Amino acid sequence: MLKIIVTTFVALNISALAHAEEITKEQFVSTMTTALPAVFCKPAQYFRQCFDVTAIECEETAASTTRICLKELSSKIPSILNQPKDGSYWGTKIGECAGNAYSVVLNEKLLSNAKCNDVNNWN
Repeated sequence: MLKIIVTTFVALNISALAHAEEITKEQFVSTMTTALPAVFCKPAQYFRQCFDVTAIECEETAASTTRICLKELSSKIPSILNQPKDGSYWGTKIGECAGNAYSVVLNEKLLSNAKCNDVNNWN
């Protein structure tokens, strides 16, 4: 379920961040490092609504997991990304990795309720 949430979430939110036709890997990594945690942790988003966390705890955890995932996938990210296709693809990969890691780190704070348990609420 989390993969569907993260994939949809990242594809819709992160690919729109870079408007250039081509961006460098460094630009992409810089954007993802700051933007992904901010997007994950907006008050109405899954990662805030379905985990018993403060905004600061959410952002710190999301920033940490994003950095780890960017490091893990760095060798696979091309030096030039053609937008929006490459940005969406790699944004989704980084988002899935960071979202899954976030869920593992904060598993004990995951809320179980009708809203959080239904993937259709997060499309």
